Amino acid sequence: PRPAKLLLSLLGCPTKVKRRGNGTPNVFGFQVRSDRDKFVIFLDVKHFSPEDLTVKVQEDFVEIHGKHNERQDDHGYISREFHRRYRLPSNVDQSALSCTLSADGMLTFTGPKIQTGLEATHGERAIPVSREEKPSSAPSS
Repeated sequence: PRPAKLLLSLLGCPTKVKRRGNGTPNVFGFQVRSDRDKFVIFLDVKHFSPEDLTVKVQEDFVEIHGKHNERQDDHGYISREFHRRYRLPSNVDQSALSCTLSADGMLTFTGPKIQTGLEATHGERAIPVSREEKPSSAPSS
């Protein structure tokens, strides 16, 4: 294999480029959608368990952190850690945020949008990650 592809494989990253709905490449397994009714983040975290993940909202941002200790895989030993931070739209209802982890390792963070004119509450709070027993219905675009 080509050196870059081999490196991605050793790091546990996908070696095929996924495409987002707008056609732009996405090598890191995430997609952000914002429509009229809701804001959704899909994040591939198949190497992490719910205990390895922290999701919190601080002001207008959602912060997702994953870390697992060193463990053995097919290539030796590996530890992984990531930090992702996304700006929430101003009309997301922060009191109704949810986060689930599917059986196939897809984290789905969802925030419904409120009607224009209503104030959204902002502050810091942790969002629990609940485990689903079925695979994700996230787009595989």
